[in-house]
Amino acid sequence: MKASLLIKKQKELFLLPLFFLSLFYGISAQASHIRAGSIYYQSDTTAARNPLRYFFTLVTYSDAPPAFEDLEATLHFGDCNSQKVTRTSRTLVTASSGNYFMNVYRFEHTYTGPGTYTATYTVGSQGGIVNIASSLKRDFYLESTIIVDPTLTVNHSPKFQHHPLDVPVRNHVFVHNSGAIDAEGDSISFKLVTPKASNGVSACGNPIGVNTPGYSGLENFLGAPVSTAPAGVTLNRSTGLLTWNTPSMQGTYNVSILVEEWRNRRLIGTMVRDMLFFVLENPPVVTGVSEEWQTQVSAFPNPASSTLTMKVPAFIQVRGTSLYNAVGTPVTLPAPVKTKEGWTFDIQGITEGFYLLHLRTAQGTMVQKFIVKR
Repeated sequence: MKASLLIKKQKELFLLPLFFLSLFYGISAQASHIRAGSIYYQSDTTAARNPLRYFFTLVTYSDAPPAFEDLEATLHFGDCNSQKVTRTSRTLVTASSGNYFMNVYRFEHTYTGPGTYTATYTVGSQGGIVNIASSLKRDFYLESTIIVDPTLTVNHSPKFQHHPLDVPVRNHVFVHNSGAIDAEGDSISFKLVTPKASNGVSACGNPIGVNTPGYSGLENFLGAPVSTAPAGVTLNRSTGLLTWNTPSMQGTYNVSILVEEWRNRRLIGTMVRDMLFFVLENPPVVTGVSEEWQTQVSAFPNPASSTLTMKVPAFIQVRGTSLYNAVGTPVTLPAPVKTKEGWTFDIQGITEGFYLLHLRTAQGTMVQKFIVKR
């Protein structure tokens, strides 16, 4: 009898840590599923237009398959009011770093009068971010600021043509362009900013955003520079082109860009785009081919959308090609066509992302990286 009680007690003591461990990982999984996002806005464009009425679209990117799903989302409108809605849509996005879901939620709100209002969204934290200390403790936070003014005509926030998930390669120059466009032709400017985290709520319930504690900018993670590109980390204020010369360490990085919308030199709205970059290990560039010959091989355009041309000197005899995505999975590609410029590949059938093209030549195998963006 005493022996059986002792065994039972030992089992309980053994299972108790497992219970708390599973509870911790369950919470962590729920807390770290959101990866990136933005809040879009637009003024009322209906027939009975109300200049105080605005529509908002929250777009978030989450892991797929999800450890936890946000079937609902709450947006705070910046005037002590909020709205909870069910998810409008969920779309699978295939990227070189993995699969993600793009989640869309739609809101509308009528303000009581003109003014400057900041719409905010916050949810459980991201995790595993290299450039944020204790990133699991940081709540994911987004904001967009609008100017509600009856004298302004119809206005839409800028839209982004490219997903906020990208794949740099260690010790290679990385370039990212969000592809921002504005429906009304308003001027757009870009700034690198510190990502924000939620730090409680105001007296009326609006989330309070503060600069994320423990955040380090990309300029603190620089590898060997390439002389042909701008040094360090730069963001073109007019085009939004981000250049990182070069990433030094493999891992996941968080970056936020403040996008400002201007009309007749007047600031009429801002939005923060929260992004994730997944830096991969530096791939081998040359296998059995001299560096001198490798430098004479190039791919253009890069990034590419429909076709990719490999410029190869005539003395290098190409015997075959093979294509791999960022995680090393073979990708089927139609046979290239020989042109005056080089070998042209039809890449319309492959998804956006980072790829390695292996050229088998009489002199050895060359590896050329390129990016597909549309």
